[in-house]
Amino acid sequence: MIDALYISASGLRSEQKQIDVISNNVANLQTPGFKRGRANFVEVAAAAVAADPAQAADPAQAARLAAESAAGNGSRVLSTSTMFTQGELRATRGVYDLAIDGAGFFELSTDDGRSVYTRDGQFRLDAEGALVSIHGPRLTQDIRIPEGAKDVRIDAKGEITAILEGEKERSLLGQIELAAFAAPDQLSSIGDNQFQAGDAAGAPVYGRPGETGFGQLQQGQVEMANVEMIDEMSALVLAQRAYQLNARVLQASDQILETINNLRR
Repeated sequence: MIDALYISASGLRSEQKQIDVISNNVANLQTPGFKRGRANFVEVAAAAVAADPAQAADPAQAARLAAESAAGNGSRVLSTSTMFTQGELRATRGVYDLAIDGAGFFELSTDDGRSVYTRDGQFRLDAEGALVSIHGPRLTQDIRIPEGAKDVRIDAKGEITAILEGEKERSLLGQIELAAFAAPDQLSSIGDNQFQAGDAAGAPVYGRPGETGFGQLQQGQVEMANVEMIDEMSALVLAQRAYQLNARVLQASDQILETINNLRR
């Protein structure tokens, strides 16, 4: 009966984590480039028992000991995965708003020299004409848009062209490249829809948009969150019901223990 208290408590903690993950997904429903999270549950292994079913006095005792050995100790959240499925593309008409239609990440460079990766293609120009994320980091490719450039275009393959001041023909200003990973779900979130790559994700592979393994760019659009409200609400209802059931098991176990403690000879 004491085990039931710990098992139900583990279930409560796990379902609370599940509700936290769902809440974060729903809160970022309108966040461009956001990727939904998913809680991964595992069973807590039972503690080893001293009795060996093979040494039981009879088959009934052997079956009971085997059942006790197989009993689990509840559940826990092993990890939280990020789901990198494609989100809806939404038109913004922003010249430097870019959406990746397919696989790949934008690689950004932080002020301290680290490389981070994102699907959020909301870019702006800084004082030097470089493309920077609205969160601050620069695009890794050293692309500068000269002052006075007109009709800036970024095609599906990442080529940036514009009509420079005093010229009539379009000039090529740079080439945007994308990064891809063997295991993108192993990227670590650091906030602001940015991710860091560790050993588990593998080394980044670079390529131009539209090449094999990379999506194309869409200028004037952003990729919205890949959160489906119906799926999240369904998961929330299930998590709430599981939480309630674990709470009832905890309450029932407590009542049984109280009854045992109140027994009189």
